[in-house]
Amino acid sequence: MSHAQTAATATAAPTPAAATAAKADRLVLADNESFLMPLDDIKNVHPSYPPDLLAKQLPPRTVCLRVGIDEKGAVTVVARAPASEFCATSAEPEFLAVSETAARTWKFDPALRCVFRNAKDKERAVASCDGGKGIPQPVTLVYRFRFEQVGGKPQVHVIGG
Repeated sequence: MSHAQTAATATAAPTPAAATAAKADRLVLADNESFLMPLDDIKNVHPSYPPDLLAKQLPPRTVCLRVGIDEKGAVTVVARAPASEFCATSAEPEFLAVSETAARTWKFDPALRCVFRNAKDKERAVASCDGGKGIPQPVTLVYRFRFEQVGGKPQVHVIGG
């Protein structure tokens, strides 16, 4: 897998040479810096559809979780994400429980803030820290777990990160 460059909420302790945070929960990058998302381990398991709910033949349900990942790639926080148009909070508690249990076992290669000598070196790196210094960063990502039954068979899709 490769580091994806999508938006994430990142926290970092600002240093004089580092980017400064506009808010405590947002990382602001300098012109000579880039950000690489954490890579999830291929062994990370998805939750299973709760067997007790299969017979109910429920319509699709979605659970959203905030997953905190530290600078070593370990999961430090798993919590329900706030409700949004993509994340309803009305799913049965069993869906939330299996999602939280799975997410707590996940491992990652950490997110990286790449610091380069200048903006041109950054442009040459193209989605990597090549030619710069990779500084591991803690991040919080939102994952969406969609539980559904298709043709009578349970399916769980994990979206996000």
